[in-house]
Amino acid sequence: MTPTIPSVRSRLSAALVAFVVGFGLANLAIFTIPPPDQVLWVVVAGVLMLTSAWGVLVADSPRRVSVWAVLGAEAFAVFTLVPLLWLVALTTGGGSTPTSLWPEVWSGSGFRELADDAVLREAAVLSVAAAGLATLLAALPALGLALLLVRSRWRFRRFVRVAAGTAALLPAVALAVGAGDLVLRADLVSSPLLRVTIVQLAIAVPLATWVFVTALHAAPWSLVEAARVDGARGRTVLVRVLLPTVGPALLVGLALTVVVTAQDLALATSVTGSQATTLPAALFDRARDPGSVAVVAATGLCWGVPVAVLALVAPRTITRLLGGSYR
Repeated sequence: MTPTIPSVRSRLSAALVAFVVGFGLANLAIFTIPPPDQVLWVVVAGVLMLTSAWGVLVADSPRRVSVWAVLGAEAFAVFTLVPLLWLVALTTGGGSTPTSLWPEVWSGSGFRELADDAVLREAAVLSVAAAGLATLLAALPALGLALLLVRSRWRFRRFVRVAAGTAALLPAVALAVGAGDLVLRADLVSSPLLRVTIVQLAIAVPLATWVFVTALHAAPWSLVEAARVDGARGRTVLVRVLLPTVGPALLVGLALTVVVTAQDLALATSVTGSQATTLPAALFDRARDPGSVAVVAATGLCWGVPVAVLALVAPRTITRLLGGSYR
């Protein structure tokens, strides 16, 4: 479908919004924000005002460019980079809470504290191991259910899809009391790893089902049927048709499930104690201590690196898995 050309009124409206926001931010920065943050916010205000001038210049242009889209990209950059910059300031603050957004000291004290902190390392290992194990246990039933939902005309398939999406997005706090209490009452395992794995299945199973349905929905099922008609065996169809086309999306879906499950705080906390806890719970306890802000910020930055790498490697696949539509 050919994209439409934004109207002149739309472009001028966006240019007006950019100018008003930029002008107001510039005045706020000049009169109320001290250096070095003053320069940073003046630059942001300048970018917005330049966007306003550019929007006026291209208002009557035949090019398919939206000034609102440019404003959205700039807002995304500001609201994404500013929190990350504050984390860097906290990490490199030399143990004290910084007074400006731009780092005043580049000491790297938070990373050194993290390297020496055995408790956080053990908590991170427990989080990743439990999330990975829960994802592996959830993969087989989730894949089977996803195949049923995609390939069959089962009358309740739409209800199951809605239930899977609802369960995946349901706050874990709502499940923590019940699921944690059931696991502790059953008293089947004493290992913190297995306890966390069991309760995190409440997150891993519906989320894996959700992403698997989207991945399998895009599979070339017509080629699968053609290969079967030609006499190809199930293993041949799997190796030569399905895995090359669907395998990468399924792997990305598993990685997403591990990332989301590992960030669980409520379910894991409900079945662990002070002796063995997950990384989110350990960071939550550390965040109450003003002297631990540097190591907490450093942990957040380190935790975000593999997630950022995953987002850079497979951005389109992630977008399709999380936002794909179902028929």
